[in-house]
Amino acid sequence: MYGPLPALAAALIWAYASVSYRDYVERLGVYKLNSLRMLYASAALLAPALYLGLGREAVYAVLSGVLSLALGDSLYLKALRSAGVSIAVPAAYSYVILEQFIAVPLGEPLRASYLLAAGLVVAGVYLLVAGQGRGSLVGVLYALGAALAWSAGYAAVKVAGVGGLSPISIAFVRVASALPILASLSGPRGVSSGLRSTWRTSLPIIAVLDLGGGSALFAYSTVEAGLGLTVIVLGVVPLASQLMSRALGKERPTAREYSAAALILSAIAISFI
Repeated sequence: MYGPLPALAAALIWAYASVSYRDYVERLGVYKLNSLRMLYASAALLAPALYLGLGREAVYAVLSGVLSLALGDSLYLKALRSAGVSIAVPAAYSYVILEQFIAVPLGEPLRASYLLAAGLVVAGVYLLVAGQGRGSLVGVLYALGAALAWSAGYAAVKVAGVGGLSPISIAFVRVASALPILASLSGPRGVSSGLRSTWRTSLPIIAVLDLGGGSALFAYSTVEAGLGLTVIVLGVVPLASQLMSRALGKERPTAREYSAAALILSAIAISFI
């Protein structure tokens, strides 16, 4: 009914969150920050999710939470810390191409244009790391790991949505299933100490927007607009995050990094020709 608008809204939310998390991950560390994100979002989504109901399809949302949030987002935050927004985000969002291959078992065709698009993604990622130090290379490797985890996890979101689970319930089950894993990794006092230092900051709002609003919009779009259209719209995230990062004075992306992001976006567009 709304076409690509829900996916576009999710993309802008996620781009802003990518920029905003950089300061927190440097202060809190990856696992503590990720645990707090899940905790704040779970608390906000609990009541509406129970009202809307859960079903057997929730098992796919659990799988998505473990893959895309516990594993994928942790790798992504490591990439942000190691390489910065301007390098990590374009590399991680190569998952949009990987999703085309993972979607084949779900009944979506694999076309020759997908292979060309995959080649452009490789070229874009190479452009990101060419001439960079080890820290940037490690960051890109983390980002590519996140892309693999996201691809599988987001496919599970569509399966849950097609099965009838509401977008809000999907968002809740994902964060609730990832929370205990991440909390155990953050240490016995990691979550409690993090709560004391962040509950009055912007982190709770960002986490709810990201994992509540953004994830629910994404789940809605995969069912109503289709996984293919949804992921291509999400391709605006790399450039949006770079522009936001520059506007906020957090980083100054180089011409090479903008070119790499443009290559990846071109690959996304070609994959749908």
